[in-house]
Amino acid sequence: MISGKLKSYFCSKKIHRALTAKRISFGEYSGKAGLIIDAENFDENWKLAEFYKLLQLKKENFSIAVCGSRESLPEDLDAAILDPKEISAMGEFKSEGIRSFAENKFDFIICHFSKNTSATALLSAVAIAGVKIGNTPDEYGIYDVEIDSGDIEVFQQEALKYLKILKKNN
Repeated sequence: MISGKLKSYFCSKKIHRALTAKRISFGEYSGKAGLIIDAENFDENWKLAEFYKLLQLKKENFSIAVCGSRESLPEDLDAAILDPKEISAMGEFKSEGIRSFAENKFDFIICHFSKNTSATALLSAVAIAGVKIGNTPDEYGIYDVEIDSGDIEVFQQEALKYLKILKKNN
């Protein structure tokens, strides 16, 4: 059995490697977006699941990943689930749904977490997107836009504002 500290170390190394890898540019617009939230305060965070409507995206072009224990989530949840137990010691995702989410090319990804964990940081870092927007604190420098708001409604409005500006300028 590999200790949690060693697993954290390898996840941290993988996060740093992902951040130095080439990203796609925001100008290569595909109409796809992603949302990564955590299971803590799930009902509050799930309000962001309707974000695609604000941006007039098709629902099928909006993918959602939830980081947290499967036991704490609804069974009929329409999202990829990243259970921290499903990350290998080397920082690899065991879940096919999460691997698919991470390999998808998004125009932007919205990340909102109640607390940062190595699992949430790892998925946010390896996910491919032109722009990554997330809430503070961003310990690894993953996000292109960091929003400092504890209120989910304010966070959503700020993210929407930044995305409109970025889309207009590209």
